[in-house]
Amino acid sequence: MLNLTQVGGRYFFSTGFSWTEEVMRYSMIWLMMLGSVACIFRLEHMGIEALETLVRPRFVRFVKSGLYSVAGIFCVVILIYGYPLALRNAAQVAPASGIPMILPYAALPVGAVLMLVQIALSWLTGFEPDRPDEADGLSNGQGGAV
Repeated sequence: MLNLTQVGGRYFFSTGFSWTEEVMRYSMIWLMMLGSVACIFRLEHMGIEALETLVRPRFVRFVKSGLYSVAGIFCVVILIYGYPLALRNAAQVAPASGIPMILPYAALPVGAVLMLVQIALSWLTGFEPDRPDEADGLSNGQGGAV
């Protein structure tokens, strides 16, 4: 919607709204960090699937554990550097939109913490996502329409 506002303002009114570009950029940062958490939850990271196919099925759990360990270390690094960075920029304000700069910078530590929580939960559940069709008995023919 913001992109449509930017393009419409540029072509229909011969002026662009400078704040829309900033808000879109900051929204994309948050979207990327929160989307990463969702990918960990759903076990949909592309690199993990690619490496899983290279090993025997009995070693898949070890590959996932190693990959999630590397991701966890990366999240800790993001948290260690991202949190002080967000605090240092708390007094700044975005020039066009007036958004306090702590909001875009806070996406890094917040996303890193949420990813760490999801990685820990993945380790505890054995890297197996809950499948709704298996939980209610639909996968073995016990259910469906009457």
